[in-house]
Amino acid sequence: MSFDIKKYCYTGSVVHQKGNEKIEFNHSGINLFLVVSGSCTADSRGTALQVKKEEILCCGGDIVLYPDTNAEIMGFNINGIIADKYAKEVGTGFVTSGIFAPFLPQQIMQIVQSYTSLSELYITNISFEILNTLSNGDKKAVIASQIIVDAVRLIKENYANVYGVEELAQTLQISKSHLVREFFKHTGTTPGKYLTSVRIDAVKQLLTQTSLPLNTIALQTGFSGDNYLCKAFKKVTGETPMAYKNRVISSQYLPNQLTLTVDPDVYTG
Repeated sequence: MSFDIKKYCYTGSVVHQKGNEKIEFNHSGINLFLVVSGSCTADSRGTALQVKKEEILCCGGDIVLYPDTNAEIMGFNINGIIADKYAKEVGTGFVTSGIFAPFLPQQIMQIVQSYTSLSELYITNISFEILNTLSNGDKKAVIASQIIVDAVRLIKENYANVYGVEELAQTLQISKSHLVREFFKHTGTTPGKYLTSVRIDAVKQLLTQTSLPLNTIALQTGFSGDNYLCKAFKKVTGETPMAYKNRVISSQYLPNQLTLTVDPDVYTG
């Protein structure tokens, strides 16, 4: 008996729009939208949500977006058993800054921009990863001080070249202790752990999208070598880099870290 992965998760109805034309999405499951530039107002089941540049809107069911004149919006629908179950938890929706998922905007952009050229299975795998990321993250936009906003931006833009928290604090012209305290207060994690998570996400991208050797990937993502990368990767993900790569590119794959559960008594057929 073959396993039909599309029964659990599949992606369709991709949209990429620039300008202020109204966007109507009449789909079940999960709808995801990334505001690349500008801003928009979303009407989700009668609830108004404001979405700004670089923010992500996640909602279940029908939604109407009203972009401003300078807006660029990318989005798509995820459907299937898992997406339907998650949609019930999401309800009218939420907006997130993606602070805990620095590569989530890139994943959304990749699906939208390359939808016709990527394999259906690959898109499904990314969709699973996205749902898993959202289910683990804070569903509310992070309200952070300018220091934390600047720290996150520096990490995301320079993760391969930032040597540690001390250097980051010096660049921001604040003490290391103040940075650690404020970062944890606003994000629930330390700047060091956040930096590592950004690097691991970058490693995942290079593992699955290039044929670069592991040592090269390590150097390009801020690790001193492949041995250190392997230790950090396994500590964060629970598996080795090559095990992760093989799992992602295998013909049939469900992320073993997926936190969403499916009740077989509810979802049958």
